[in-house]
This record gives sequence, structure tokens and C-alpha cells, in this order.
Amino acid sequence: MTMEMPKLPQQKGIITPKIYSEADIQLEAERLSDVIQQKERWDIEMCKTIAPMTLEINNLKKEKDVFIIAHTYQTPDIIYGVADEVSDSYSLSKAARDAPQQTILFSSVRFMAETAKIVSPHKTVLHPSPDAGCSLSDGINGQDVRNLKQKYPGIPVACYINTTAEVKAECDVCVTSSNYLSICEKLPGNKLIFVPDKFMGKHLQKSLKGKKEVIIYDGECEVHAVFTGEKIKSWRKRMSIQGIELTVLSHPECDSDVLEESDIIGSSEKLIKNALELSANGKKDIMLITECGTAERIMAESDNELNLIGACVMCKHMKKTQLEDILQALKYPKPEQIIQIDQDIIDKARISLDEMFRLAE
Repeated sequence: MTMEMPKLPQQKGIITPKIYSEADIQLEAERLSDVIQQKERWDIEMCKTIAPMTLEINNLKKEKDVFIIAHTYQTPDIIYGVADEVSDSYSLSKAARDAPQQTILFSSVRFMAETAKIVSPHKTVLHPSPDAGCSLSDGINGQDVRNLKQKYPGIPVACYINTTAEVKAECDVCVTSSNYLSICEKLPGNKLIFVPDKFMGKHLQKSLKGKKEVIIYDGECEVHAVFTGEKIKSWRKRMSIQGIELTVLSHPECDSDVLEESDIIGSSEKLIKNALELSANGKKDIMLITECGTAERIMAESDNELNLIGACVMCKHMKKTQLEDILQALKYPKPEQIIQIDQDIIDKARISLDEMFRLAE
């Protein structure tokens, strides 16, 4: 692999896990190392250091009937060690809604845990890292949406799921990276307001040109904003000199110049699916234009030769949650780790999410 990956998470030591036998730790370490499939980084000795935590977390979630959800951008020890469901925002919001367990632990950034509470208000939703924000959700509030609605009265407002409950409550429909194109095309009228991601908004403007006018907000994902079309061109040229045909897969949170240089555009789940299909068909030279967690999942889940080219960008917010945070939240949840949203906000925000489910299914 030529892709530069982030350093392994450093354990904070905020909670001491139970003591397990050497045999149990060895067996769990072997399971972790095998499923993560990065033996140079997650070898048996490294996995032994986290095995006591994964063992205790998995025992506790059964004892307390907790469903653990993790976004694709979380670290491999969480994704493959303790999570019951791993995916992108759309699938995870459905998983939170449909899980039979009455307690959901969401390993992610805060807006995702809020979304789980909105779709399942009767459930307890735990979020181990209350300070894990998001540049998109933190860059817009309810008043910003109300101002837009006042400026453009009667025009439908679609919000990307990377928004707070307060913002969702002011919008007509919520969308994700897997369905924003199809849902926005279905909205009534020949105009729509799209918040907060200006890059996805620009992609919408191009895709709906001649059909709808798209009014966009000036927000961006600080991770995906780093990538540029010129960098992709440079990589393609260097790879071509070496006789390598590069396939570029990009997330739609990137700017339009990146998307124009990409072969495939889609949500995290779509990029993973397509990368695995490409490698299965012998196209092993792939560049991923997204957060590092997507690359780590592809490496773990591919059975074929794969060459991930280039350097991914890590989301510092998504990487705030570590195994000991999950263990602590399961054992001794703090008030700030329990998601609380005013009922009137839940009721209003639920409308935008229900409309997303209706239009997407």
C-alpha cells in the first residue's frame, strides 16, 4: 500500500478495563488482527493492548442491551472490534430507528447521535464524545435557515444530514450523500434552497441545470475541502508515466473541480462498494478522495490485490472517540453523554427526516 494512514489512536487511560485471562486476550487479539487486516499496524501485540477493552465492551453491550453504531470514519478498533452496525449517515439513521434495543451508543460526531435521538425519541442515545463536532453542522444554525426562508419565501429547503437538530427542524427535507440528487430533483417547484454544504450545492446546481435553480449556503467540510482537481491531475500524470491507470473515487462533499476529475462520485458506502468491485475485476490502482476511514474499511474488506494511491485526510472530529470513551460511557455515562433534545425540536426535525425516508425509499 502506498497510502499514508493516520497514526494509531493513543489510549487516554481514563478507565481501567477488567482483567481477562491470557488465553482470552490472545484469542481476542487474533480475532481483531484478522478482521482489521492491517498486520503491519494492527499486529497481535498491538491488538493485545486493546483486547481487554473490546472484550468488556462486547460483554457490557449484551448485558445492558445496547446497540453500538459507528460511522465509517471511526477507527478500525471500534468498527471491527465492537460496532454492531457500520455505514454512512443514511444507513445508520435507519439502523438507529429500526434497532430493537432501547439504548443506542453512537460512535461518531454529535449531529449523528442527535439524528438517532430524533428518529427514536423514546430510546436512550449515548454519545461518548460530546465535544466531537463537525465543520458543516457547526457552521449553520436555525436562525441562518430562518433568514434564508424569509429572503426566499415559499421555496423548499433541503438540508444535508450534517446539521444540528435545530437546523433540521427548520427544513422541509433532510438528505444524505447517497440520496441528495434524487430527493432534490423530486422537490416541488423550480427552485430550492440547499444547506449547508456549498460544494454539494454546486454539484446540485450543475446536475439540475435547466430544471431547478439551487440557492446554496456557504458551508464546507474541512476535510473534503482540502482536495483539489489539480492534485488529481498531477497524480494521474505521474501514474500514467509509470504505466498505471488510476481510478479516482470521490465523495460529493468535495469541490466541483475535484468531482470533474473523478471517475466515480458517491457516499462512503458507494465508494467502498465500487472500490471492492474494481479490485475484484483487476483494477487495483485506486485513489480515494475522502476521509481515511473509508480507505481502512476497503483494506479490511477486500479479498483482492489493492493499491490505494495517495494520502487520505483524517477528520479530527471523527477520530475523537476511542475505545475507552465507549467503555466509560457504557459503564458510567455522564449527563453530557446522554443526548437530550427539546421535544418541539424533535417533532419538527422528525418531519424532515421522515420526508427523506419517504422520498428515498
